[in-house]
Amino acid sequence: CTKGIWIWSEPLIISNSQSNKPFPCFLIDTEGLGAYIEEINHDTKIFLIAILISSLFIYNSFGAIDEISLTSLSLVLNLGETIKIKNLSHHDTEEELAEYFPSLLWLLRDFSLKLEDINGNAITEKQYLEKALENVNGNDEIINEKNRVRKLIRTYFPERDCFTLVRPVENEKDLQNLEYLPDEELRKEFLEQSQMFREKIMNITTPKTFHKKLFSGAMLIELVENILDTINSGSIPIIENSWKYVIQNEAIKSTENYFNQFSKEIREFREKNKNSKDFDKKMKNYTKNLTNKYINELNSNELFDDDMKNEISNKLKNKIN
Repeated sequence: CTKGIWIWSEPLIISNSQSNKPFPCFLIDTEGLGAYIEEINHDTKIFLIAILISSLFIYNSFGAIDEISLTSLSLVLNLGETIKIKNLSHHDTEEELAEYFPSLLWLLRDFSLKLEDINGNAITEKQYLEKALENVNGNDEIINEKNRVRKLIRTYFPERDCFTLVRPVENEKDLQNLEYLPDEELRKEFLEQSQMFREKIMNITTPKTFHKKLFSGAMLIELVENILDTINSGSIPIIENSWKYVIQNEAIKSTENYFNQFSKEIREFREKNKNSKDFDKKMKNYTKNLTNKYINELNSNELFDDDMKNEISNKLKNKIN
């Protein structure tokens, strides 16, 4: 019943080995693929937004991995004409686009197969996924398309894993009313797997980064707004333009925040020392040290490259002067 993208408004606080401190995580739910009343690229737009703002993408499908499920995922991966990295004329490769993709966790619901190889040996869920993504033997047009789909998924999601869940109940009538059933009426195996799945998500989720730089919540909102405005205007989002927009806004806010803090501390210093005999000398030294402090803090921000640091440092110095 999800339309568009729904977001659980209260963030989860995650603490795991992926980050050196706890971080907030938002859970988003997207509309399923193939809505028959929507325009042809509706799925791709929703998928695109979800991909760009997520650090972990959970792909939900039923049963075993087959050609239908692979093709369904690949349909929204044809992003060449939907998004660009640098400019409209640049031909982006799948490898270039993959740098902006989150990791993939493929969830197989109502899964009933035995996880075994052709020799009957037990395999992991990840091994099952990797086997499904291997190229098919042959060289006709149909086989080539199947292998193109597999390569696309492997390329876009170099970090990938898989998890399986059994059917939650046996009775068909109960299946239609799952949300009203108490936990004790669900299969024990399903409840155990569900808990394991939750724990897995908590352990592998990472903070959102862009160009290996950590995003704040405010930056993520600005990125989403910029992408949505571009899409809604009928244009094609250019990732690097959106990124520059966010960084420039962050630079403006940082400069303003440091200047406001500087002004506050200068006023406080002046009030405490205005009756001092050597006030001018003290004020001059304090101003110099305070200026250096905030310039150094600005330059230590890994979000900005050297050119940006020089630009905003000079702006801050000019405002202070």
